Amino acid sequence: PKNKEQHKVMALTEDELKHFVKMLDEKPCDEDVKRIIRVLLYTGMRSGECFALRWEDVDFENMSISIKHTLNDIGGKHELTDPKTESSIRIIGMGQELKKILLAQKEYIEKLKYALGDNFAHPEMVFVSARGNYRDRNSVYQSLKRFTKGTEFEDMTLHQLRHCNATMLLNSGIDLKVVSEHLGHCDVNVTADIY
Repeated sequence: PKNKEQHKVMALTEDELKHFVKMLDEKPCDEDVKRIIRVLLYTGMRSGECFALRWEDVDFENMSISIKHTLNDIGGKHELTDPKTESSIRIIGMGQELKKILLAQKEYIEKLKYALGDNFAHPEMVFVSARGNYRDRNSVYQSLKRFTKGTEFEDMTLHQLRHCNATMLLNSGIDLKVVSEHLGHCDVNVTADIY
């Protein structure tokens, strides 16, 4: 049996989170990378789910995001696959701040499509590389490492942003079952064990 203490995660405190968001506002970094970081932080999606988002999954009218796929690196090739579990297929809400971020991303994608023309490989995707290909998780992680280098956040991972989201929700009084469904956990006990 696994030691339950190993499952407890270190999330940022409220003050650390405010400082991290302020850093996102002020410290130089590619704006599309900042948008990815914010989407991960504000949605609690797994990074593979975030990189698998297609524009058809984003419903600006109903303020929701459908999570239907995950982007995996299989033998050096990126592929959209089914999510981790059946419960990972879900719809999450979108607040005004998240809508603003995704609309800025849409504008960025339109400019990229115009610049690349027929060479834009995946215009259906929300997050792509500078050449319009699937977004590589490792390149975003390396960008995060460069962004946080020399700060108190230099050990942060992309997955830790998911933990921050869950902790924010729980600290604001959201029911554990709701948070569990939001994160796409297969069982509320998984959420309880982790958080």
